Amino acid sequence: MTTSKPASAPTSVRGVQSASSSTPDKSASARQVFLVAALNMSWQLAIVVLLPVIGGVTLDKHFGTAVYTYIGLGVALIGSGVVMWRTMQVANRMPVPKLTPAERRKVQKSYEEDDD
Repeated sequence: MTTSKPASAPTSVRGVQSASSSTPDKSASARQVFLVAALNMSWQLAIVVLLPVIGGVTLDKHFGTAVYTYIGLGVALIGSGVVMWRTMQVANRMPVPKLTPAERRKVQKSYEEDDD
């Protein structure tokens, strides 16, 4: 089994604004990055969970046993852990945007308003 480095994300996925954008919108960019990461993890989890379970059920029907479904569930559990671990590794490599003092005050004020 060979391991390969994940393909580098396109500029828009990494949260860097394009040159054509006149006003950067940090919150929209962060939402896009989160949405892309969530969708990527979702389809990977669907494949990693469904294939072994469906394969196990199919083998159990063919052989008249119940062991392959449990094996499929075990493989799905391990695979889902691997997918989540890889997603967290990618998320940890993403740059964290720095807030200006004015933005920090605005965020703090919104938190204080939510407490009321």
